[in-house]
Amino acid sequence: MPPVASAASAPRVAARPSALRRDHPRSRTTATTKPRASSAEEGVRASPSVSQIPDFASATAVVWDVDGTLADTTDLGFASTNAVLLEASLPTITLEQYLRGTRYATPQRLAWHATGDIEHPSGEALGAAFDAHYIALVDDRTAGFFPGIRNLVRRIASGGTAGGGGTAGGKSQAVLSNACGEYARKVCEANGTIDAMAAVVGADEVPDVKPSPLGLLSLCERLGWDPATCVYVGDSPSDGVAAKGAGMMSVGCTWGSHDADAQAGRFDALVDTVQELEALLLPGR
Repeated sequence: MPPVASAASAPRVAARPSALRRDHPRSRTTATTKPRASSAEEGVRASPSVSQIPDFASATAVVWDVDGTLADTTDLGFASTNAVLLEASLPTITLEQYLRGTRYATPQRLAWHATGDIEHPSGEALGAAFDAHYIALVDDRTAGFFPGIRNLVRRIASGGTAGGGGTAGGKSQAVLSNACGEYARKVCEANGTIDAMAAVVGADEVPDVKPSPLGLLSLCERLGWDPATCVYVGDSPSDGVAAKGAGMMSVGCTWGSHDADAQAGRFDALVDTVQELEALLLPGR
């Protein structure tokens, strides 16, 4: 690994305990900084740069991000990041620094944490070490879906009923993550939804990472989908930018690593709860 110089832009502190708790505040689907809407429909709002919310119900397919959208993996990612930094004799980071770094794909994020430079060559080796930690620890506790998400995935697949898989009568679904594909598939498997997905792919399996639209476009080409009839659901500004570049509809979820202020102008619509998301994708069901 090339020599690594620690970033000096922010103070480094010891990692918090690495216990991977499912009662972390981020497991709540309602953002704690905003009052909960009185109904699902009332809470949905257009992003500030969008004059009208698209007809999401007309979408033929839903593509999901993983971390912070489907799965509550903040503790897992934070602990794995600090474990890798410690192994490399580098200073650990704060939770705030970890969350700020989630805008980047894994190698860039690790390079940024280590040096302050997302292009530093150390990112590849640090990112590979992180993936090994991350994948080994995945189960339905450390990478469990946010409350209500698993059932929503099932309802989308079955056309609004509570159970079943496949796409008959429902919308097709897939996953595109900025993490590696092996990790994304293991998360879906651990949460019992891999059978509902037409494909689950990661950053190492597409031409470029988000915010580039190339990953979404290559996924649609692979599956024979028209991007204009797809909706991408994510929690990071880069998710919204990628969707817009691909010509997809987009929904930003505020229960992940990025709040509504960070997402403003990036998505067609923002939702604070899973119930609000369901109201967009399956209205009246």
